[in-house]
Amino acid sequence: MGADPNMATALQWANFVSSTSVLPESLRGTGRVARVVDAINGPLAKTEGDVPLCVLPPEEVTRRLQAIERITKDFMPDVPDGKERVGIALRLWSGCLMAAKTIAEGTRSGQNTPEMRTAIFARVIDPRARIDPVFLTGVEAAPAFKRLQHQEYSVEGVPRDSPVMKDA
Repeated sequence: MGADPNMATALQWANFVSSTSVLPESLRGTGRVARVVDAINGPLAKTEGDVPLCVLPPEEVTRRLQAIERITKDFMPDVPDGKERVGIALRLWSGCLMAAKTIAEGTRSGQNTPEMRTAIFARVIDPRARIDPVFLTGVEAAPAFKRLQHQEYSVEGVPRDSPVMKDA
């Protein structure tokens, strides 16, 4: 499975717009988080195959961030600051999509194997989840997101103590 530059881009944007790492009460529950992720889902970087080419043009970046700010207003009524909502949403999105792509049966790059899942969760996803509670909540919501998308997934190879196993 090739690295998706969208996840790293989301974390960079999240750090740029807000340092908030507290999950608001309005986003308790993996189903609610999965719906937020679904509502804001879209590319943040241009790719050719698995190769990152560049982030979106500045005017598209602005449009994407404004859309995320607008969309998340209804999901996070307890977070009045738009930049904080965007930062939270991007961290959730990154954690959720990174985990969802890893537990997917297959990706554009090919089939995910149990060995790949073990390595990606152990080296990338779980260490990040240990230091960012919002990212962790996104990881926990990955199975709910896959179910919302009506997509098959497998947790074979995922470490038993990984946050993605909470709702698997």
